[in-house]
Amino acid sequence: MENQKKFDLIISGIGSSAGGIFNKVRIDGQGKINGDVECDDFSISGVGSVEGSVKTKMGKISGKGGIKGNLQSDEFRVDGCANIGGSIEVKEIRFEGVIDINGSIDAETVENKGVITIKKDCNSEIFTSRGAFKIGGLLNAGNIDISLYAPCKAREIGGEKIEINMGRSFSLRKLIKSIIPMLDIHVGLCSEVIEGDEVYLEYTKAKVVRGNNVIIGEGCEIELVEYKGLFEKSDKSVVIENKKLG
Repeated sequence: MENQKKFDLIISGIGSSAGGIFNKVRIDGQGKINGDVECDDFSISGVGSVEGSVKTKMGKISGKGGIKGNLQSDEFRVDGCANIGGSIEVKEIRFEGVIDINGSIDAETVENKGVITIKKDCNSEIFTSRGAFKIGGLLNAGNIDISLYAPCKAREIGGEKIEINMGRSFSLRKLIKSIIPMLDIHVGLCSEVIEGDEVYLEYTKAKVVRGNNVIIGEGCEIELVEYKGLFEKSDKSVVIENKKLG
């Protein structure tokens, strides 16, 4: 298979094609691929869909794209609107549009500057967000860095270092809020449980926050904080109960 010559698949007008193994796959017009795709370079800059899974080294969706199955890639970027029917497995992924993922994400690095909805879990080494997100399961990462420019939600959050603060750019916050009426939740971040080694929170609403060192900045509503080392709380936040663990 490695020695097989691979051709390009280019759809620049209105058209469709069967799936297969290619060098480059590009949809610049309105196209549909019926089946699984394996390639070195994948891009949709028009309106395109894949009625199967996509496996690629590099990829980008800058128009409106849909992948019915799973997505597997080394590097992938979404600047437009995308719907992924399955799960995503990548090394690096960047979101700057509106993305709906019906499965989970497994990655080394996730960078979000758009609006993402993940039905299941999001697992990565590094998770950075300057946009909005709604995660139906667990957000789990070694390093979590979230600036809140719009409502965000995850059922549970776990990591080594967790930092959640209010984004300072009013113009960016206004832009993101204008395109996310479906995320009508608490103005900051909502989660049932947040657990990490080092935890710093602003404008966060949670039932339980657990960590070694926990600092609660302004704008938080926390029912219970459990900590082993340091605990600090802003006068502009509410913590109903705090408990030091032995």
